[in-house]
Amino acid sequence: MKDTSKKFCRILFDVLSKKGVEDIVCSPGSRNVPLLLAAAARTSMKKHFVVDERSAAFMGLGLALVSQKPVAVICTSGTALLNYAPAVAEAYYQSVPLIVISADRPIQWIDQDDSQTLRQDGALDNYVKKSYSIPAIGENDEEMLWYVNRIANDALSYACGGRPGPVHINIHLAEPLGLKQEHENEETRIIRSISADSIGNKEVVKDLAGKICKAKVMLVAGFGTPDSQLQKAIASFSKFENVVVMAETISNLHLNEEDYSVDSTLTAFESQDLDNISPDIVISIGGALISRKLKDYLRKNSHKILHWSVGFSLTTSDPFMSLDLRIETDPTRFFRNINVCMRKLGLTSDVKKYKKEWSVRRLEAKYVKNNFIKNCGWSELKAFELILNYLPAEYNLFLSNGTSIRYAQLINYPLPHASYCNRGVSGIDGSISTAIGGSIAYKGKTLIITGDLSMAYDIGSLGIQEIPHSFKIIVIDNQGGGIFRFIPSTSSLPEREEYLCQAPLLPLNALAQGYNWEFMEVSDINSLKHILPKFFSYPTKAILKVSCPGEESAEILKNYMNLKVI
Repeated sequence: MKDTSKKFCRILFDVLSKKGVEDIVCSPGSRNVPLLLAAAARTSMKKHFVVDERSAAFMGLGLALVSQKPVAVICTSGTALLNYAPAVAEAYYQSVPLIVISADRPIQWIDQDDSQTLRQDGALDNYVKKSYSIPAIGENDEEMLWYVNRIANDALSYACGGRPGPVHINIHLAEPLGLKQEHENEETRIIRSISADSIGNKEVVKDLAGKICKAKVMLVAGFGTPDSQLQKAIASFSKFENVVVMAETISNLHLNEEDYSVDSTLTAFESQDLDNISPDIVISIGGALISRKLKDYLRKNSHKILHWSVGFSLTTSDPFMSLDLRIETDPTRFFRNINVCMRKLGLTSDVKKYKKEWSVRRLEAKYVKNNFIKNCGWSELKAFELILNYLPAEYNLFLSNGTSIRYAQLINYPLPHASYCNRGVSGIDGSISTAIGGSIAYKGKTLIITGDLSMAYDIGSLGIQEIPHSFKIIVIDNQGGGIFRFIPSTSSLPEREEYLCQAPLLPLNALAQGYNWEFMEVSDINSLKHILPKFFSYPTKAILKVSCPGEESAEILKNYMNLKVI
């Protein structure tokens, strides 16, 4: 049996086949020849041939409606896709999982008076649950192959999950279109899904718990809001000897100190040493990760890791390139059920030392970190370590994007009452205003730590009338965008200071006076030690400017990140 030579088409149809699509309604054309060849090569799928796309789509609707299974429809480029619209709209309002697959010209030829070409990406957006676009280039790029597999999995999950409905996959195809190769049973990753209802099924939970009991497990916690019930469930799960926790500062879990040593541990050891203790299963909760180190580590070892995502997700999020299972349920409920079942089943002996293996390395990394900070000169790193250690436990802490959140992640302990940062899209704007809103909603005290550049973006927030008297701001003034002096992509550019790190005009003292804030300022370690207790206990809103040398701070941070346990 011959198959299409187009890798993206082969991946797409392998996923369709393994995710339950048994029927495909095909309409003829030239641009969709690779799709037709891929369909023909998969003999487990029944093909139906209808020339008119309007009739073809309605036929697919009827097949899916009665079989209660997802059905795919394939068309060529141009107005063929628009003829699907009536049936797709019907599928949308009847909640029918119709998988619309349209061939398209390469994107560079759209709107170029090329024949049978129109704007197909998003053409059905009003009547599909989600639209996807696959480019015509990148078939020899491993990341692009992963991307196509991921969106194919996501499309099927989206069409069939929750309230079912149609989805649209528009695939751009370049000539030659009719090349073939021998059909092979290629390994295709299928991302499974478990619904909230299934987690109430004892057999489902027993199966998941059984796999966890036999595996080296890493729990990864991204940003989240404080939740006492989740806190108890995670704390209980983290006690198992085969479980290692990587919790970020803004996960708002209050666990053991070592559970937060994410970047400090991954920085301190050679890659080979940590690759030897990579997990078998990664269970993730919460939002996007700050730690580039953790993402890189897990991606590097993705070939031997199964990633389970727990929680209600917007899409198929696969940050470690190893997603195996989406568990769409409340994390508290999941961990409560798993904890009970794991205690009954017990761990296998070969995974009981996993936590200890990481604990030994974390202890060494902590020593290296503390010793380095103790002996380094005045810098942002030194200032952050002191501020976070002096910060009273009852405070809510907000952090701006850039270096502030990364330093907090590196220091990582002790933790305040709760920690927040705008990490949904990680923008530099609005950090102060967000913190002010949070301070109004919180009965206790609130601090935001921001860089001078982020502060300059949000000066107008100082005039908000509802700001509580207990609100505090610490501005780390490193004379511009300090992060650009550190990250490899920009740190060595000769244009760096002029185009990326240029210090903003930020007259904090005058602004504080104008808006009736108390203002304090320090530029060395002893002054900071002396003023922090006064600052945190000051009875009205206050700004503390902490001046740190930008170049030296970046060099100190680079030196730390290159330091290894000997």
